[in-house]
Amino acid sequence: MKELKYSIKINKPVNVVFEKITDKSVYPAWAKAWGEGMTYEGEWKEGQHISFFDKTQGGTKVIVEHVVPNESIRMKHVAMVNPQNIEVELTGDMMRKWIGSREDYYLKIEGDNETTLEVVMMADKAFETMMNAWSEALQLFKNICEA
Repeated sequence: MKELKYSIKINKPVNVVFEKITDKSVYPAWAKAWGEGMTYEGEWKEGQHISFFDKTQGGTKVIVEHVVPNESIRMKHVAMVNPQNIEVELTGDMMRKWIGSREDYYLKIEGDNETTLEVVMMADKAFETMMNAWSEALQLFKNICEA
């Protein structure tokens, strides 16, 4: 596993940034960094599952391991899903390498109206290029928060 970190400063208070991360209505607008039509099903609550996917290629399911509102969210990728959000058998080497990857969000107050959002991915090095889309996703997310 390789640790990959991505961060951005957002000119909004931490509670606004946290709210937007967990807002399903804005998710497709910043997750399009990985492709159009991204959505999710589930809740950003400790112990719950969330599936991040698109309706043509499927995606991944995580378990939300820990949530501290306005501070952090820790998730672990536990399954792959098809376009109908049904878990699928791990048939390929890349699928098996993805399971167990971590996705963690950290929010840091920088002032009255500024927050640093850091995303830390722990994933097989084979996914490094795909994960670099976080740079674009975070810029899109910043634009949404600051609009």
